[in-house]
Amino acid sequence: MKCRFCFSELEEEFDFCLVCGNRNLKLAGLFAESGRLNLALFGDVQRTLTFRLYGEWESLRNTFEVVWEKLHRKRADKLYLSGESRDIISETERMLKLSALYPLEISVLEPMERNEFLRTLSEFMTSSGEMEKVHLRPESKIGGAHSTIIGGREGRGLVMRIAESEFVKKIVPGIIENKGTTTGSVRLKLTRSDDRGNIRALLIHGGSVQQIHVITTARNREEGEMLIKMLRSLLH
Repeated sequence: MKCRFCFSELEEEFDFCLVCGNRNLKLAGLFAESGRLNLALFGDVQRTLTFRLYGEWESLRNTFEVVWEKLHRKRADKLYLSGESRDIISETERMLKLSALYPLEISVLEPMERNEFLRTLSEFMTSSGEMEKVHLRPESKIGGAHSTIIGGREGRGLVMRIAESEFVKKIVPGIIENKGTTTGSVRLKLTRSDDRGNIRALLIHGGSVQQIHVITTARNREEGEMLIKMLRSLLH
């Protein structure tokens, strides 16, 4: 394979080009299933590398180190992680952190089937290249008639995580419904996208529920639903 910028020969597909200093990898994802890891690499084409997993600690560590070496060769700066179950995803994330070779942002997606994972990443790569990006401080994106955000510091922190996305233009806190106690855990649930790609979310604190309106740069419902999957990884 040749570098897509200077056309120098690369040792492996999507390698970082040492001649011109450009990255040939556009997106990387890791799908974990019982006994196997699937490393999905996206550039001008898509390739999936499969690694068998065996139970011995040394073998597991060596396999994850090989995955890290592949990511480092490509200079991946972010990895999307999913799998066939939450337990497998959690264990894979733990092993990735234990065997890390360099700092890398790991975004954890919901469990799904492998083909759905590959399709989601492909759609995100295509859409994100076309969607407008907003480069504002997260706190400057939050505003509206209702300035109150329930859940205290934890509630505001969850909203701020969503605001960090470059595809979020504005977050508008909505009305609050009190159905009981305001004690208990705080969680933010992204529910659905409208036809314009904007997302409805619910901030829940015990028996209190607040509507949160997330205005995005998605152009339609399909892009909005795809963006929901990616934004959920910020809440992990």
